[in-house]
Amino acid sequence: MTMLVAASASALRAVTVAAVASRQLSRTHSLRRPFADKSSCSTSAFLSQATRPYHSAFASSKRRDPLLAVRMNHKAALASAPGSSLPFEVTSRFEPSGDQPQAIEKLIKNIEEGDRFSVLRGVTGSGKTYVLGHTIARLNRPTLVICHNKTLAAQVARELKSFLGNNAVELFVSYYNHYTPESYAEATGTYIAKKSSVNDEIDALRHRATRALLERRDVVIVASVSCIYGLGLPREYLDASISVSVANSSNGSGVATSDALVAKLDAMLYDHVEDGDLLRGTYEISDDVSGKAIVTLWPPHEKMPIRVAFGTHRCGEQGILSIYQATNDASLTELEHFRIFPAKHHVTSQDKLGDACVAIEDELASRVEELNSSGKYVESQRLQQRVMNDLLMLRETGHCQGTENYSRHLAGRRAGEAPDTLLNYMKFAGDQEAGERGGDWLLVIDESHVTVPQLRAMYHGDRARKEKLVKHGFRLPSALDNRPLQEHEFWEEVSQAVLVSATPSKRDLERAEREPVDMVIRPTHVCDPVCYVRPKDEQLEDLLKEVRHRAKRKERVLAVALTKRDAEDLASFLIDHGVRADYIHSGLTTVERADALKSLQSGDIDCLVGVNLLREGLDLPQVSLVAILNADSEGFLRCETSLLQTIGRAARNANGEAVLYADRVTKSMQACLDETERRRKQQLAHNKENNVESKSTNGSNTLSIFDLLRDESDVESYGGREGDSNKKRIAPMQLVPSSPSVHKRNHLKRANGDIFMTEHIPSKSGVYFWKDANGSILYIGKAKKLRSRVRSYLSPGAKHSLRIRTMLEKAETVEFILTPSDRDALILESNLIKQHQPPYNVLLKDDETYPYICASIGDRYPRFFPVPRRLESAESSRYRYYGPYPHYSEINSILDSIERKYDLRVKSFAARYGSGSGAEYKQEFTKALKEVFEAPAADKNCSVLAKREEFEEAGLLIGSDYNHCRDVVAIEPHPNDETRAAVVYILQLRDGTVAGRFSYAATLQAGLKSVDSLSDTIHTILERHYQSAGEGIPGKKSFFPDEILTEYPVNDMKTLKQSIRSSRRQAEPNRKGAIQIRTPNKRGPKVRSDERAMIFAKDNAKQVAMARIIRDEVGALESSIDGTATKELARLLSLEKEPHRIECYDISHTQGMATVASRVVFIDGKPAKHLYRTFNLKTVQGVDDYKSLEEVLERRFRRMSSSNEDNDNGMNAAAGSGNGEAWSVPDLVVIDGGRGQLSAAIKGMTKANVIPRHTAPGAPLASASHTKRDTSVQVCALAKNEEKLFIPGRSSAVNHGAPDTPALLLLRAIRDESHISNPESFTPSLPEWSIADTVDHEKGRTKVLITLTTITKAPPVNLLMYYLGYIVD
Repeated sequence: MTMLVAASASALRAVTVAAVASRQLSRTHSLRRPFADKSSCSTSAFLSQATRPYHSAFASSKRRDPLLAVRMNHKAALASAPGSSLPFEVTSRFEPSGDQPQAIEKLIKNIEEGDRFSVLRGVTGSGKTYVLGHTIARLNRPTLVICHNKTLAAQVARELKSFLGNNAVELFVSYYNHYTPESYAEATGTYIAKKSSVNDEIDALRHRATRALLERRDVVIVASVSCIYGLGLPREYLDASISVSVANSSNGSGVATSDALVAKLDAMLYDHVEDGDLLRGTYEISDDVSGKAIVTLWPPHEKMPIRVAFGTHRCGEQGILSIYQATNDASLTELEHFRIFPAKHHVTSQDKLGDACVAIEDELASRVEELNSSGKYVESQRLQQRVMNDLLMLRETGHCQGTENYSRHLAGRRAGEAPDTLLNYMKFAGDQEAGERGGDWLLVIDESHVTVPQLRAMYHGDRARKEKLVKHGFRLPSALDNRPLQEHEFWEEVSQAVLVSATPSKRDLERAEREPVDMVIRPTHVCDPVCYVRPKDEQLEDLLKEVRHRAKRKERVLAVALTKRDAEDLASFLIDHGVRADYIHSGLTTVERADALKSLQSGDIDCLVGVNLLREGLDLPQVSLVAILNADSEGFLRCETSLLQTIGRAARNANGEAVLYADRVTKSMQACLDETERRRKQQLAHNKENNVESKSTNGSNTLSIFDLLRDESDVESYGGREGDSNKKRIAPMQLVPSSPSVHKRNHLKRANGDIFMTEHIPSKSGVYFWKDANGSILYIGKAKKLRSRVRSYLSPGAKHSLRIRTMLEKAETVEFILTPSDRDALILESNLIKQHQPPYNVLLKDDETYPYICASIGDRYPRFFPVPRRLESAESSRYRYYGPYPHYSEINSILDSIERKYDLRVKSFAARYGSGSGAEYKQEFTKALKEVFEAPAADKNCSVLAKREEFEEAGLLIGSDYNHCRDVVAIEPHPNDETRAAVVYILQLRDGTVAGRFSYAATLQAGLKSVDSLSDTIHTILERHYQSAGEGIPGKKSFFPDEILTEYPVNDMKTLKQSIRSSRRQAEPNRKGAIQIRTPNKRGPKVRSDERAMIFAKDNAKQVAMARIIRDEVGALESSIDGTATKELARLLSLEKEPHRIECYDISHTQGMATVASRVVFIDGKPAKHLYRTFNLKTVQGVDDYKSLEEVLERRFRRMSSSNEDNDNGMNAAAGSGNGEAWSVPDLVVIDGGRGQLSAAIKGMTKANVIPRHTAPGAPLASASHTKRDTSVQVCALAKNEEKLFIPGRSSAVNHGAPDTPALLLLRAIRDESHISNPESFTPSLPEWSIADTVDHEKGRTKVLITLTTITKAPPVNLLMYYLGYIVD
């Protein structure tokens, strides 16, 4: 993306310079003049005109280069503005010495004579970077220096900047503070989603680097190996940018109002914020005191924000009145115009985005067919779900999580084609005609023995990881093209390269056309350090002595351990013994590593402990000792090259020494010692011959490269130029006026007076669900206080991203479930997101797990440490797990408490490094394990145990094995003793999540609230509950539990178990095993888990009961169900009689995870909840509503035929009860949909020998060709939006656009009930109303106007409530 910014800047600048040749070039594009009458043209169209003469010259180019046209404009611009790019010049006060002069001359000769590869082999401290600075200046060519890590890149950039002070030396490294790539572990079946955090300051440096490449030739870019990854879409990024000018709409940018600018900012993926909380890539809207609209934005490539004021010009036209940019001294700089670039790398025009989405859909269809044909149905479904979610977000917001995985389609590249990288931009800065491959730019690879293998391995590692993702349906095959360059693609872009290393590899030497350029003599005449080998027994004590000795001489020490943990422990050991120490390893962020090195250089610490970062290239002349622990541990970290590089850190100090702690001398150690001794003899001989003495250097500036470049970004002047003279300085003033106004985009739509009511939501912890009109989950979140959290979404001052605003536009209801604590809410939220993967959650947390404490009891030195999940493998017996915990911070708190009490890490480190006893450590570890993790819960003597139990409370509910397949039953009587009502609440816990919730209204016997009465009520409800079981819980979870936990004991346990087993045999004939029914245990291992689960169920039961009380207090008018609707419906559909039984069918998709059909039944105009059913599709793969309806209707009516045969044979003699009632003949079947869905339903019914009645005028009721056993049923379809009603035999609707008649209100209420009765998506069930004296089974979602577990928009009042006559004041 950074390169794209620079590409756009260069193109604009080229055009501007052509028009105004006298204007000085500046790095800041803020003050460029508008394009006059060309401003309304697209950038790409304008560029195509400007570059027309060059099209034929590059028509035969073999390699696609999207920047060729821009490059030609760039060169024309530079020609028109002499002095815009200065020649390279070395500004160092030192002259080359030692082996440096001959190295400079040899390198320049090799390069000028056309050698493609040259090798510079120089010992540590010989001044290789200084030689490169002189070589670059003499060649006067743009140069890319690639280093193998960020820390080294920062140092090299700092050194080159000190040598080439008048030229552009920029840093281009990965901007991730933390990065975990998306991956899939086949061995454990674990998917890990991409997780990362971006450092905005480093991102700004990347923007600076690419902008420099596009504006001048005297550029040196120091990059990490991440530069071979794609940088986005240059042309799309350029086209998406806009220019704003202080002009009206006729001669300016066309952005005449704040709304127009905001719309463009949204399209460029800027996020909207308020109250001055601006970050890069965001904007806010406000009004000043005079009423002018103000838009303040912060482009990602700018140091400070920009303020654009809108109003009416003197001519009467709307437009931009002023543009200001903030400065560090709290003043504002006035600008004439400004170019705004997108906030994200991957941005695509709407036209190309549409084409890309179609291409993605085509690839998805092909891949799904391929997976299905191979029998990989799970992978196929997984891929469909993910890609369809991504397509939804791409179409609605322009980007999605993991947009880069679709970069091939978004960029329009061919399969397998290489992405555009930093190397393409190097060609832009270089002379394209000068090199046969990539122009005349020069490549330098620092520490080539490490960097080149990294460049080679990155593609293969990325490919291997993504092939697993593609194989298992996590990504499309096109994701493989979001990749780094392959090795041959990388070298194809390079004309000439210099490979720099103190220990070049054999392959590096073979590449060079000539012998390597050697540098053995340092300019300071310092010799290689003296090396000592000492035993490991007393290595810690010996190291302490050495560090203290160096500290007295104001010298520093580097200590090298084998692991990150050892580095941390050694630093702690030294600090505990009075030594100023710190550690550095890959677990620290880029800036933290730089700060650690800075502390060593400045003398804030005396010893820095590392693992593998204290090697190549570090300029630390203050270090006089390198101590290598466990030097005889043969391996990569102790091979010859590693040892030579590490020892070399002491080669810049005249007192340099190296100590290798080892009990034996390995081959690598011996080779390292021999080579060091050879160099040392040669250096001593040179010093004696030339009569010179060794002298330590002072080193380069201790200021971190991040500090240096951060300061310089305030004033961006090249070669001493102060910038454009037409910048007007104004008096200091406030950047954002103090009277902010809320932009309309931050409001939830309130068409027709729709509002959300939140007063009834409890201020308790829980999980909430935003849903659309169809009941599909849009977003899942957690809250410590549900009411305030939900209100935060609806507040006029809410700060929402475009993604959340889009979600709220679609949202119709928000529902919730209470949890015992906010920790339970956190874990439940994660599991529900994993299960349902809502499209608007930031991260599809299908990999999200909550951490455990692991005790590695099988290790030689066992320890406690956090792990993200349990290890399920053959080695799992070596470990014990405790948890889960909602936060790593809670684990760290427990481990810190263990460490304070038992001092395990210190004792372990001492045992491993020879100064402690391993047996004593194991004894102490076992003591800690027993006291903290295995002591009885009643043992309150251990404070760490109490803390652990407190933090593990959430795991007792969600993470407990006891809740793997359990139903928890609670009963809540009405608080009024005179009221006989009670609520029975059933909570389904399956595999770490809540699979369903059911509430039943019951009447207690004679108003008694004794234990026996409550127990009998639970017994009755449970029998009815399991008799009404559907076809299982979606996601292959059984409706029937292994265990039922009841609040009160069931009196007739045997009868209840027999009834449940009988129901289970009918619904799940293959299900075996006993069903246990019990109350919470009072003792034993299940006590805490039982107690937690019952609290969970009881709290929600109280919430449902309270909802009923509120409803009763509000009151309900007399029911309006007088038969008017059914009579009108009979006339409308030409039915022979009023419909007694009406069934409605709906097809639901849980964000692509599964397709489920639901059936609702109304008897005499009232919902018959006990007859509701769900159907899991058996023959339909993917998303196909028509096939799904056909299958469901066929299965339903075949069940009816089977039921009728049973009745004919004397079974189910009691009509209207049991199975016969569930599958009896309906009077009317309603299909949710239009003519297509109606046709599909007719096909399914016909297959089951059920004949849909043709009610068109003159149509027969049934065909004469059917037998007497055939059944005739009326069927119709109700389409959404216009509410058109279709019947067989008519192409037009029968209701003539009248959606609010009593008949249509009834059908709409039934149709809406089918939407919300499908429990496929987890939805908390809602409080029911009592109808007659029946027990109301709530199975699914019921969207009501006022309730304690849901809120909806109102008016209009929910149709079902309206139809049933419940009116809320």
